[in-house]
Amino acid sequence: MLINPQVSSLTKSATLKITSLTKQIKKQGKDVVNFAAGEPDFDTPDFIKNAAKEAIDRGFTKYTPSSGDNDLKKAIAGKLKKQNNIPVESENIIVTAGAKYAIFISLLALASWEDEILIPLPYWVSYPEMVKLTSGKAKFIELPEENNFKLTPELLQKSITAKTKALIFNYPSNPTGTTYSKKELLAISEVIKDAKISVISDEIYEALVYDKKKHTSLACLNSMQDYTITVGGFSKSFSMTGWRVGYLAANNNFIKEVSKIVGHTTSCPCSISQAAAMAALGEKEWQGQISARFEKRRNLLFKGLDKISKIRPLKPDGTFYMFSDIRETGLNSFDFCSRLLEEELVSCIPASSFGKEGFIRISFSASSEQIKKGIDRIDKFVKQL
Repeated sequence: MLINPQVSSLTKSATLKITSLTKQIKKQGKDVVNFAAGEPDFDTPDFIKNAAKEAIDRGFTKYTPSSGDNDLKKAIAGKLKKQNNIPVESENIIVTAGAKYAIFISLLALASWEDEILIPLPYWVSYPEMVKLTSGKAKFIELPEENNFKLTPELLQKSITAKTKALIFNYPSNPTGTTYSKKELLAISEVIKDAKISVISDEIYEALVYDKKKHTSLACLNSMQDYTITVGGFSKSFSMTGWRVGYLAANNNFIKEVSKIVGHTTSCPCSISQAAAMAALGEKEWQGQISARFEKRRNLLFKGLDKISKIRPLKPDGTFYMFSDIRETGLNSFDFCSRLLEEELVSCIPASSFGKEGFIRISFSASSEQIKKGIDRIDKFVKQL
């Protein structure tokens, strides 16, 4: 068969190689400490599962509108207005089969042949590959280590050309855990408005912010609603990764065009998952509780890694990832992660998957006991190098 060259050009990630090797070793019955996970380690809460069961029992199993169930869209709009200060209504919302799909269809609607899409580096592994599939061209903005891998207005300004169509902006960031103050976002927003480019604001980790920091949505800033596509979802903050429910919020013109893509691809998100998402939005305490749990785990992991020679962890503002510098070990990131898994049964993700060599991503989506065990094993591994 003749394959579309854009599909053939997609690269397999080292993340998948490590994940596959982890599964093989676990099948052998070995005690692997999983620091590679991109999802919470606890189950979806019962109040969400019960809502899904009730939806099945009452026959809520048919197509919903392609843009999502109207009641859920109203609830998401209400959440965005109240919690994020984004002035939207239900007609500004599209519910999608996961936040990843929301990002992809946004890119598909924005990028035509050779349009530049700016991607800060380190980046989440799927961003460049999505851009390839849209015929756009990924242009990377390398972020400075000395500034905790933060995008600055100056760096953004230097990267914009006549071909620039949009910026993908993820915060709190996967993989670095970095986030931004309102002051920092205001400065970045001025560059976006002056250049009249769009921004896909991936805020999937918005509920997981630590040290009493407050998440500010880009779209709530003056005049940014016309430039911003806000992407959110339920996977990380409600432990609903397998339910596949996300959403995007944007102005009416953009929603109208993106709705065409949804109508001809997924038709609509899963009705039962949408009922579960409705229940998630109705719970006011859950997100605060899990954020507090993750913050304790972050502190435990940072304290332990910070004592290991040749490892320099970056303390994250949010998410459940700790970006760590392993260059002093003399190993590249893939070799470090492969050997750590094979020799000490600890699974981490090489940052080469995120465009940054010499670092690894360690997930603290694991119990305190597992974190302590993993720290001891990493310490042993590094001492034996």
